[in-house]
Amino acid sequence: MYWIFICGRGTERECFLRRLFGDHESYMGERQVRRGDTLFLHNRDTDVLYGPFEAITDACLGIEPDAWGGRFNWQVRVKWNELYKLDNASRRFHLHGRLSVSDNEGEEIIRTLREEGIKLITPPPLPEDILNKIRQLDEEIHSLAHRIEECRMTQGRHPADREIDLDALKAKFCAKMRDFVWAVRRLDELTGIMGLPSSKKGR
Repeated sequence: MYWIFICGRGTERECFLRRLFGDHESYMGERQVRRGDTLFLHNRDTDVLYGPFEAITDACLGIEPDAWGGRFNWQVRVKWNELYKLDNASRRFHLHGRLSVSDNEGEEIIRTLREEGIKLITPPPLPEDILNKIRQLDEEIHSLAHRIEECRMTQGRHPADREIDLDALKAKFCAKMRDFVWAVRRLDELTGIMGLPSSKKGR
C-alpha cells in the first residue's frame, strides 16, 4: 500500500527528527497503515513532496504522545534508505485530500521522485540518550507529585512531621524539575526542534 501524509512549515522538521508521521484520530478507520507500506510526506505550505519512506510500525495511537504538541495522535514510525524531494508536487500529482494512492500511482510517484527530484541528506534522529533522560525525569517528577499529594492528605500525623516530609519532597521535586528543564534545553540546542529562546541565545 502507498500512503500520503501531510505536514506544514511548522510540523515538517519534527516529522523528520522523530522519524514519525501523524494524523488526527478521526482518520483511524481510513488510514490503516501497516508495517512495510510505502509512505510519502507532502508539505502543503511549500508544495514539496518527500519520499519514499517505509513504515516500520503499524499505525496506532500515541507512539509519541507529546509529538506535535499532542495534536496528531494517529501515528506511524518511518525509516528511509534514500530520500528525495520534488518541488511543485501538486502540479504533477493530485495530492490534496488524498490519504492513499493506487499501486500504479505510488510507483509513478517514486519514479518521478528519483528521476526529477533532488536527493536529500536528512537530519539525524533525535539523540536517544537525552530522550531517555527526559523520559526518566518525567516519570520521577510524576511520582514525586503523587507523593507530595499523599503526604498532604495523610491523617493522624503530627503537623510538624508532615511539614518536614513535605519540605523534603518539594526539594526533590524542584531539583528534578531543574534537571528536566536543562535536559529539554540541551535537546533543543542540538536539534532546534522547539525553537526555545534560551537555545537561540546560546547559538
